[in-house]
Amino acid sequence: MRRTFTFISIFALMISMLALPASAVNGGPSYTEAWDGPGTDSLDCTKDGEGPRDGSWIHWIFSTKGDSTGAELVLGGTGSGTYDPGPPEEAETWHFYTPFFELDGLTATINLFGGQPGTGGGLVISDYCPGDGFGLEGAVTITKTAVPTFTRTHEWDIEKSVTTEKGYKLDDETPKIWLYADERGDEKATWTVDVTYEGFEDTDHALSGSIEVANTGALGARITNLVDTYGGGPVPIGDCKVEEEPFVFGLAGTVLQPGETLVCSYIVAEADKELTENTARVGGRFTDESTFNETDKATYTWDEPTTEHFATVNVKDISDLFGEQTLGTVTEPNDRQFTYDKHFAYMEDFGYDVCGGFTYENTATIVETEQDAEATLKVNVQCVEMESAWAKADESVEGVEDVVSFCEAGFNNWGWTNQIGPGEYEMDLWAGAGQCDTSKGQRVGKVTVTYDEDTGEVEEVFDLNAGLILDGTAFYADYPMFPTTPRGADTTAPGRYYNASPFDGKPIWTIAHANVVIPDPDFGPNG
Repeated sequence: MRRTFTFISIFALMISMLALPASAVNGGPSYTEAWDGPGTDSLDCTKDGEGPRDGSWIHWIFSTKGDSTGAELVLGGTGSGTYDPGPPEEAETWHFYTPFFELDGLTATINLFGGQPGTGGGLVISDYCPGDGFGLEGAVTITKTAVPTFTRTHEWDIEKSVTTEKGYKLDDETPKIWLYADERGDEKATWTVDVTYEGFEDTDHALSGSIEVANTGALGARITNLVDTYGGGPVPIGDCKVEEEPFVFGLAGTVLQPGETLVCSYIVAEADKELTENTARVGGRFTDESTFNETDKATYTWDEPTTEHFATVNVKDISDLFGEQTLGTVTEPNDRQFTYDKHFAYMEDFGYDVCGGFTYENTATIVETEQDAEATLKVNVQCVEMESAWAKADESVEGVEDVVSFCEAGFNNWGWTNQIGPGEYEMDLWAGAGQCDTSKGQRVGKVTVTYDEDTGEVEEVFDLNAGLILDGTAFYADYPMFPTTPRGADTTAPGRYYNASPFDGKPIWTIAHANVVIPDPDFGPNG
């Protein structure tokens, strides 16, 4: 094996020297001369280690450069390759160092560039060394690669919930808000979305790579078997070529010539993630009937996936209240929580004209995996009755001069106008008293009217019964029994009411009106 590795090192050196051939720099040759055999008797292995010589070699000399500025040596026959000059480059002689090839059948040609040679001898072998039987036995090397591939799919979980400040829930644990008309039920609801990383799953494990068999010797080689072993069994090998030409295995097949490399590919479609090595073996015969048998092992790990799914996910939210919105992203291995809220207010969101139960659905989704979670909120809005209420004074109270119903005065609507002198009066506030009949109505509160004897000022204060809501008032105070329209006709419309105080102490007429909101008394979680 020493000869094989020694040859590989010198061959690698030669390849590096061939990185830029002279023809690529100098254009076409200015002079060409073929080797006619001088130097075949120059066997001398004592020069091992001198300059590029190492293990096995052929040292060529073209005795004079003359006017040439560049040169290349082209080997054929039992040899193969094009070589640039080697050291000493400053000499008047072109030197070339090539791997050893069987001299019988070897051809060589030197190409000069940039000018003609000088006078002197032609192309000769200065010295050569076949190594320890290297030129007779040949040398074959095998190199393989193994590239593992697999897909990693990250897994997630999503949950969504909604909570309220007061914590009311239905029997099925659905959160619920009770909005009262007097706004004491206004409260905030908070939605929470929890995205949790659940780990990952690796799938689609596969193994692929190449197998290269190089003939680094001087003899042709026939490959009788090429086996790739994985997990105790063979792996199908396909697409084997030498310089894009298909290769035929067997003693009657293609000869792998010196300097040539056979390249094959393989793939294990369903690889075992517990295995971490793969071995290839090549065997056959050289053209001198000597045999070869070489192996190479490739090791690998399953550390990093080649394809990843859902490493970062986007979270969006769709709701009846907020429409569609993007909450953000989450990247493994992290969890993340998203929150947002809304304050529900009776007057801002609903008002007296709307009542009943409302259901708000809300869904959060991981966009990439299409996982979703829902949260439901129920909002109950208190129903109310809207009533007009008018004040009716008690005629038995001292200072109350007269009480006249709208009905008596010939109006179609009900209510009362009250004549009072200076003093303070509590008047009952009636709602729903159709036809001016209090027995048909509901006493919803009182109005305190103060007529100041000293200042003549008249003031009113409305006070409703508990649970009722005042939604606007109107108050009339003047000497006439009723206010009038722009055309001078009497009217009971609250929009025409006004307070003409101060007065001079004489009796005045007053009308007090209120819009009263009467909430449903049975509303609420305990109703």
